[in-house]
Amino acid sequence: MLAVIYLIIAIFFGTQLIRFLIPDIRRLYVGIAADQSILDKVPTSLFLIPAGTLIGLLVTGWVTYFLAYIMEPYIPADTATLLPANIVAMCIFAYLACLFWQRSFLRNFRNSQSGNYRKLPEFNRHPGSIFFYVTSVIILLVAVSFVYFYTCYAENGTVRLGFSIFSDFSPHVAITSGFGVGSNFPTQYPHFSGDNIQYHFLFYFLTGNMEALGLPLEWAINLPSILCFVSTLTLLGTLAVLLSSRRSAFFFAPVLVLFRSGWNVFHQIKELHAVPGATWESVYKSITTQSSWYGYTIRDEWGIWAINVYANQRHLALGVGLVLVFIFLFLPHFRRMFLHLGKTQGAGAKTARFFVSREAWLSRKNDPLRPWGSVILGAIIAVAMPFFHGSCLICALLVLFGMAIFSEFRLGYAVVAAVSVLSATLQARFFAGGASNVASFKYNFGFVIPELADKSKAGASEVLRSTGTVISYLNKMGFLTVIIPALLFVGLLIYELIRKKNPYRPILLIAFSIPLIFAFYCQVSLEVLANHKFIQLSFILFDILIGGFLANLLALPIRVAEKKEGADEEKEEEGPRLSKKAFIPVQILSALVCVVLTFGLTATGISEWCIYYNLNTHKGGYVELHPDSAMSDWIIKNTNKDSIFLSPMWSVHDFFLSGRQVYYGWPYFAWSAGHDTVTRQINYQWLLTGANGNIDEFRRYCAEMNIGYVIACDDYYGNTETADYYNPEFFQTNLTEVARFDNGITIYKV
Repeated sequence: MLAVIYLIIAIFFGTQLIRFLIPDIRRLYVGIAADQSILDKVPTSLFLIPAGTLIGLLVTGWVTYFLAYIMEPYIPADTATLLPANIVAMCIFAYLACLFWQRSFLRNFRNSQSGNYRKLPEFNRHPGSIFFYVTSVIILLVAVSFVYFYTCYAENGTVRLGFSIFSDFSPHVAITSGFGVGSNFPTQYPHFSGDNIQYHFLFYFLTGNMEALGLPLEWAINLPSILCFVSTLTLLGTLAVLLSSRRSAFFFAPVLVLFRSGWNVFHQIKELHAVPGATWESVYKSITTQSSWYGYTIRDEWGIWAINVYANQRHLALGVGLVLVFIFLFLPHFRRMFLHLGKTQGAGAKTARFFVSREAWLSRKNDPLRPWGSVILGAIIAVAMPFFHGSCLICALLVLFGMAIFSEFRLGYAVVAAVSVLSATLQARFFAGGASNVASFKYNFGFVIPELADKSKAGASEVLRSTGTVISYLNKMGFLTVIIPALLFVGLLIYELIRKKNPYRPILLIAFSIPLIFAFYCQVSLEVLANHKFIQLSFILFDILIGGFLANLLALPIRVAEKKEGADEEKEEEGPRLSKKAFIPVQILSALVCVVLTFGLTATGISEWCIYYNLNTHKGGYVELHPDSAMSDWIIKNTNKDSIFLSPMWSVHDFFLSGRQVYYGWPYFAWSAGHDTVTRQINYQWLLTGANGNIDEFRRYCAEMNIGYVIACDDYYGNTETADYYNPEFFQTNLTEVARFDNGITIYKV
């Protein structure tokens, strides 16, 4: 119950903070919308509630962590570590939320009484619109809940993790329980204790806090994940509606994210159909019953582009959602530049307005948008975001950089960027010992494309010659998600120039593509494959405009031509018109093209949902964790919350439900996060020998690394990196046995 109260307060705080800093969200809509006639079809709540949810969880989680960090040394051993911090945090944010609500209410009341308040188009509460939005959100909620609960659920007293996620969940479960049951302050990587933490872990502090407040582990992980993903998809759909002027885009854009495009399934159909004796029925059965990712491009066999990535990386949805919030906050200034450039006469005057005008760099005087409210909100997000999802913060800065070039009020962008860099640097120093331990930006061309593996340091001419290889890879990997944005850019630019409309939408595509370009030229972490998040973010942003394109195909924005008396021609602002005979056939043809194109864009995604279902089938496709494990129960009751163990190289294991840490667990994720696993492995193997049989040296090093316990079991023999080093007789002879369990595990105290 406390966890639910915490979430309610967090969401209430987030929504009221937005209302306080952005007095009129309708004006934000006006600044974004390509066609003002769509405004009465877009509820304010479609931005306020999802953005408030994301910001509320972000800020309350960040503040709660640091409150707990400060309070932890003074909390009695028999008191839950996070309880005092939660009580203080909930009181603070409940008070602030009520204060913001009161101030917003009084401000709106005074404005309405003054008579100077310009009322903007409100949402027309038509039953059809309400039904459409509510139904769409419910469908998204059901789909997202299925994705998360299908691979992380409880049954018969066990927590089950699906085969497609259990590996990535090894650190997620450990970090969650480290806060929910243990006391991970100062925070360490649970599989690699004693070396700070170089991973954006704060989302899993949030899930750990949910566990500490009473939610079962699976609910503690799934509930915040669902709230974040549904909020992100809702923001995505809302932005698609405003940019496309089509309400159905609210549904199309999220569908494109959930069912990604790719050539995979079409290539697979071709292969299956070439098998002797193959029929369409056998091809269909093969695709719908497969249980492994189809490898068409490099690392496809890991499912890194599939729906599985959101189940694996629960913090990704929050990061993407916050990028969308940044875009909402600054897009009106981006649109304004093109709007006023179009009204300015002469090349010299246009150049001056773009480069040296006051509006290009500073906020407008008496600007009804209240731009500094958006900047403050953006700065608050930037302060808290680095260790919730650092890669998405980089994506946000890249997109905002692209927007700032073509935008008014560039000072606002600069403030948010400066706050982001400063906050990320300070937090990296606090958590990881320095910014270079978290991210090191270096030139590396080619991403993971095999043909470009030997050209990572290629010069400009070599890169230019390799451009075709990159485009070919993107085409294979993203199918029409790459082709359509290019066509949209050209088509929108020509259309809006001919129609003399604001051409900000095609230029926005350039800003959206910057993270994708960045992924092919810069390496941020030790693992180049980690750049996939930058590519994925660009594809998600492309889906905003692609969803709008499909929505316009579904119902073309054309009218039946009607001859008006005294008028020789149609007014241009009334839009394209067709004769009565051509109108219906054209609309039907357009809708059919929409259906075919939508199927082409989602076919690979649909096939990957089948794989996701089959791979994680409840008939055996999972790994079990046992919350009632005798070992984890004993550890919780008999060891300090921050105890460190020398253990086998466990990945997902009941041990981590105790919230304790190990000296050297499964090394892959520690390595990819930037930890020195090579040196640690050498020292680990040396410890398994009992420091070459020297008990004094063994105890000295254990004291240095705060290792308090040793776990002895046969799991050491199952790994070639430990089997030849493990010396159980040493531990049995020199250490005190404190616990023995039926599964063959013995715990010794150092």
